[in-house]
Amino acid sequence: MSTVQLSVWVMLVFGGLWAGGILIFAVERTNLWRRMPMDQFSVDFRRSVLRVDPMMPILGGISGISALSVAILSDGGVRYLAGASVFLMALVIVGSVVIAEPMNTQFRKLPEGQIPENALKMRDNWRVFHLVRTIVAIATLACMAATASV
Repeated sequence: MSTVQLSVWVMLVFGGLWAGGILIFAVERTNLWRRMPMDQFSVDFRRSVLRVDPMMPILGGISGISALSVAILSDGGVRYLAGASVFLMALVIVGSVVIAEPMNTQFRKLPEGQIPENALKMRDNWRVFHLVRTIVAIATLACMAATASV
């Protein structure tokens, strides 16, 4: 197995786990959080963020490094598709750090059950951000899949 083939395999496996994790939050958690009373949301959101926040950057980082490897070591359409994957993943990561992480931190830094100021607004903003992030993550995975099939 060549370095490019191994990189494509790692990119797809970890990219699929990464995009799937984001999608699960969009389909399952975000919908529930929208309907929860704020005190229940605060506890559930904090617990979810504590579990998932460490995992997602690891999965995305491994996949992104593998996609970058494919882009560097390949040419033609494969290079462009892998490069698009890296770019889209970078958008998700930068958006997560700049937009979502400050909101996540507001919940994480407080004792469980305590509701941060502007929690209702943060919940609404987080939902909109997460919808956009999910669309970009799925587009990233589509570029990765296309990279593997070219």
